[in-house]
Amino acid sequence: MKSYTIFQKSDDETVNAFLDWMRNQERGVYRAALRELSALKKLRPQFMQQKPLEEQFAWLKKMLSWKPAETIADHLLQVWLIRKHEKMLVSFIEKLGIAHNGHGVVDVLPETLEEEPLKEAVDALFAEYPAGAVSIYLQMFQNQTETGWPELQAILDSDPRVTIK
Repeated sequence: MKSYTIFQKSDDETVNAFLDWMRNQERGVYRAALRELSALKKLRPQFMQQKPLEEQFAWLKKMLSWKPAETIADHLLQVWLIRKHEKMLVSFIEKLGIAHNGHGVVDVLPETLEEEPLKEAVDALFAEYPAGAVSIYLQMFQNQTETGWPELQAILDSDPRVTIK
């Protein structure tokens, strides 16, 4: 699933929490995204910055759900996952036995994922983290290779805890 589709299918609560975190913790990244998205619509960024947060977030979700904004959506999701949810990333890939740099960044991804460790890793994530964040992470992890992993796709398609289908 592409990043813009993740924004299309994510619930407002998850997206608003994501945008609120970006605005408060990664202010420069948030402003840059607002500036770039405004430019796509030929708007001045100040116009959107002056709007109440509720309107800003609704507009940002709409824009990040738009295919031409895919690169921006990808970047924001990556920043959010790596900086806010590093512990979740590390936990997941360690349970799968994937080597990483200690912060969840992987150089070499496996060609296949073993079903039982994958199921256990997914269960552990849903037990510890909000379903929306886990769902976004699993979708983004599936995007790490051109074809993804059929074992993970089966979970994404069938697990009722996955909020983004």
